[in-house]
Amino acid sequence: MLPSPDSMQGMRQAVACILSTCRAHKPIFIHGDYDVDGISATAMLTAFLKEIGVSSYSYIPNRLEEPYGLSESSINRLVMQSDLVQGGLLISVDCGITAVKEVLYAKALGLRVVITDHHEPKEILPDAEAILNPKQQGCTFPFPHLSGVGVAFFLIIALRKAFVEDGTLALDNLPNLKKYLDLVALGTVADVVPLVGVNRILVRAGLEVLSEKNRFGILSLCQCSGIGDRRILSEDIAFKLAPRINASGRLGSPKLGLALFSVETQEEGRLVAEKLEGMNTQRKELEVEALSGIDIECQAQVQAGLSGLTVYQNHCHPGVLGILASRMTDRFNRPAIIFTDETAKGSGPLLKGSGRSIPGINLFQIVEGCSPWIEQYGGHAMAVGLTIKKSHLEHFRQEMHRLTSLHSAILHKAPAIPVDYHFQDKEILTRNFAQALQKMQPFGEGNPEPMFLLSGERLLQPRDIKGHVTFQIQANRSVFSGIGFRLADGKNNFQKPVDLVFQLKQSWFRGIERAQIQAFHFLST
Repeated sequence: MLPSPDSMQGMRQAVACILSTCRAHKPIFIHGDYDVDGISATAMLTAFLKEIGVSSYSYIPNRLEEPYGLSESSINRLVMQSDLVQGGLLISVDCGITAVKEVLYAKALGLRVVITDHHEPKEILPDAEAILNPKQQGCTFPFPHLSGVGVAFFLIIALRKAFVEDGTLALDNLPNLKKYLDLVALGTVADVVPLVGVNRILVRAGLEVLSEKNRFGILSLCQCSGIGDRRILSEDIAFKLAPRINASGRLGSPKLGLALFSVETQEEGRLVAEKLEGMNTQRKELEVEALSGIDIECQAQVQAGLSGLTVYQNHCHPGVLGILASRMTDRFNRPAIIFTDETAKGSGPLLKGSGRSIPGINLFQIVEGCSPWIEQYGGHAMAVGLTIKKSHLEHFRQEMHRLTSLHSAILHKAPAIPVDYHFQDKEILTRNFAQALQKMQPFGEGNPEPMFLLSGERLLQPRDIKGHVTFQIQANRSVFSGIGFRLADGKNNFQKPVDLVFQLKQSWFRGIERAQIQAFHFLST
C-alpha cells in the first residue's frame, strides 16, 4: 500500500496554493529538468492538470544554453508564454531545492512558488510557498528515495482528492491515475533510485501500463528500440528507452522528449521517435570522440595516486559529461567528474561538470566539502552537477582528492565477483525456475538481478561471434542458450570445463519468450 501524500512535509500547503491559483484563474507554470525524470514529471503534471480542466505552461531548460535547474533566464522564458503581465504560480519538478536566489527572483516577478524535488537539500532552503522533498529535515513521509516524478505523482494524488472535496471534480468522473504510472516508471528507473519499498510498487505497476503502450509516442519509441511486440522490463527502460529520451536533453532539444508523451497520432509518434533515435546515434558518436582522451587522463591521475578523478576536456560536448563520468567510475572504481567549458566557444571563465560515484562514497557530500571552489552544485550521493571557475580547477581537484582519500578502504577493496546462489545441483535449474525468477522483477538499483554460479560446467557448441561468446548448456532435460558479451578474449579454453557466473534473462525471438543465460565471467577450472 502506498503511504498517504499528506505525510509529506509541505503537501497541504502545496495543494492549497494550487487550489487558490486555480480559483483565481491565474496561470500555472511548470518548470522541469532535461533528463528523463524531469521530462516525465513535467509531462505527467501537465497532462493531469489538463485532464481536470486546468491549463498550464511548461518549460524545460536547454542544457547547452542555460544553467541547470531554475535560473532567471528559464523563469523568464517560462512566464513569457503567458499574456498575463504579472502573477501566477510556478511549480518546479525534479529541481529547485537549491534555487534560493532564483525563487526570490520568481517572487519579485509576482509569482508564488511550489518546489517538488528529490535532490539533496542544503542548509538554507528556498523561500517558497511549499517544498515537497522527502529528504528535507522534518519530513515524515516514510520513504525518502522517491524520484522527481515520484514526488510529483504523490502531488497529483493529493490534488485529485482536494479537487473532489472542493467540488471541482465529481466522484463519478475521477481521473484514473494508473495511466500516469508509465511515466513514473520511466523516470524512476532512469534516475537510478532504489527499486525497493514505494518505488518498487510504483515501477511494478508502471511497467504493466508501459507494456500496454497506450501512448502513441511510447509505442513508436518501443518499435524503434526493437521491443514493440513484447512486455517491457525495467532493463528495457534503462538501456533502450531512457537513453533515447535523454538524448533530446543532452543535445539541447528537451522539447522533443516532452513531445513524445503528448503526440496525438501514430504518425506524430513515429516522427518524434525517429528524431530521438537519430539524436541517440549522434550522442554515441560524441561519446566515442571524447572517450579516448578522457581515459588517458584518468589513467595518468590514477598512476599519480589521485583518489578522485577530475578531468577537463575543452572540446567535450556537455551533453555526454555524465555518461563519460559513469564510464570512468566503472573503469577505475573511484568517483569521477568530467568538466568542459560552459560556453561553446570555450573563452569564458566557467566550467560545467558532471560526476558519478561508487557505492559507499557520497559524492554530494564530497562536492559540498569543496564548496569554497564551486559556483553552483546539486545532486545526490551517486551523481552531481556543478559549475566552477576555470582558475579554481586545480584547487578543486586537490580538495576532491583529499576528501575522497578518506574512503581509502572502499577504494582499495578488490572488486569481488558477486554470486547470489551456487547451483550445486542442476536439478533446480529448470524452465519453471527461470519463470519463477521473474516474480522478483523489477530489477535495478537496490534490487539487483540475482547472479548465479555453475562450477565445472562444460559449454556446448561455444562460438566466437564478433567478440561475443555464444554457447549452450544442458540442464536436466532442457537446453539453455547462452551469450557472453565481449567475453571472447582468447584467454579461456572452452573445450575444458569452466566456472560460469551468469544471470537468467528473459529473451524474445519472433515473439516467443524464452529463458537465456547471460554470462558475466568464465573462470577456467
